[in-house]
Amino acid sequence: MRKGLTFHNLLAIVVASVLLFAAAVASQPVVSSSQSVDWKKAEANYILCLTSDNLGVKQSAATFIGEYQLKGAVESLVEILKTDKTERVRMSAALALVNLNDNRARNAVEEAALYDGSDKVAKFCESLLNASPKKFSALK
Repeated sequence: MRKGLTFHNLLAIVVASVLLFAAAVASQPVVSSSQSVDWKKAEANYILCLTSDNLGVKQSAATFIGEYQLKGAVESLVEILKTDKTERVRMSAALALVNLNDNRARNAVEEAALYDGSDKVAKFCESLLNASPKKFSALK
């Protein structure tokens, strides 16, 4: 057997790369200038997604809440950070809260850094707070 890349392996890598690129482009929201986004409705939908049993849906909702600065979701994210059983979901909530740049959000992440039952989540929260000192300095 030959070691290294064969034509079939190389072809598989190229096809996978093209598919991943297409999926990434297709997943980006497109807002044309003729349409406006109903952010209240979007926020309500993302908050609803935070209650999903599907971990990927929860994590994605948290990510988009942080990205789109949907501050009406702070309480829902804080609740997830405090009570969700899955570390990854709590970490996604913490990241979204940090991105929201809100006093309530910062306090929740600080509390999780000190008291979360998982060292992994606590260290993640601490690293988020340490990585964003400028963002939070205006809140103090």
